[in-house]
Amino acid sequence: MQLNFMVNDYLLIWSLLFGPSISEEEHAEKQKLWLSYKRAYHALQEEQDTILKDVKNYIPDDDTIYNLVFSSNFYPRIKKESEKHRIFLMEIWDKNKKVIQKNLKEILRFDLPNEVDVFVVHPQLDLAYCKNGEKMSVVCGKKIDRNCAVATLVDIIYLIVRRLLSDYQKEQKEIVQAVLELAIQNELLTRVLGKSTYTRGDNSLKFLKRQIYPYFLMYLGADREELPKYMMRDAIAFDLDQYVMEKNLAKIDLLGFIEFCVKNQRYILRINQLEII
Repeated sequence: MQLNFMVNDYLLIWSLLFGPSISEEEHAEKQKLWLSYKRAYHALQEEQDTILKDVKNYIPDDDTIYNLVFSSNFYPRIKKESEKHRIFLMEIWDKNKKVIQKNLKEILRFDLPNEVDVFVVHPQLDLAYCKNGEKMSVVCGKKIDRNCAVATLVDIIYLIVRRLLSDYQKEQKEIVQAVLELAIQNELLTRVLGKSTYTRGDNSLKFLKRQIYPYFLMYLGADREELPKYMMRDAIAFDLDQYVMEKNLAKIDLLGFIEFCVKNQRYILRINQLEII
């Protein structure tokens, strides 16, 4: 899977208009636009989905507000900063994409889209989401931890895979999300960084993930002798004697593993037997 990073004016402007204000100047200009062009401003509120259906070919029915933002004093600066953010993300991707693609394939074991467009908006908007249109795309404007910039790429990949599986096992969405976090937020990032990131993720899924964790290691192909090494790496402990080795898990893809967790959740849930090293 290739990520294509770009900035789109219409999507950036829409995000500025309906996202949090990122400067006093921009906030003041938005207020003026709202007071002077309420009907046109309000009409754009539902335009996000229309833009994302085909971002590159989007043409607004009424470009009044867009043109006013284009010609504003604040927009050139925000556009320049968004482009700078795009270039930084692209450089991090180019540097890490081979190791990410290799390990992602090993972990998921199913095909992803060949390409996904990532539309970059200003990082101070602090947003990231994935949508389906003519093809899947991501909108991302997140502040980056310069000490762990690659984590932003992994977050983007997580959004893509989660969107792909949004209709899979819908009645068991917590199990699906827990497995996806283990696979991408935790194992993929751990492999890329060379150190454990198993503390990352939704705090409400912490205990569910620990319950699935022993079987996830079996899915990764770990044998009984290797399990203590992983437990030490990730600071997650469990009683080996309480688990039967499910060797067939290493032969299926992540969808099959989710199905295994759903079907066997009654005996996977062992919350009282888990502890942190």
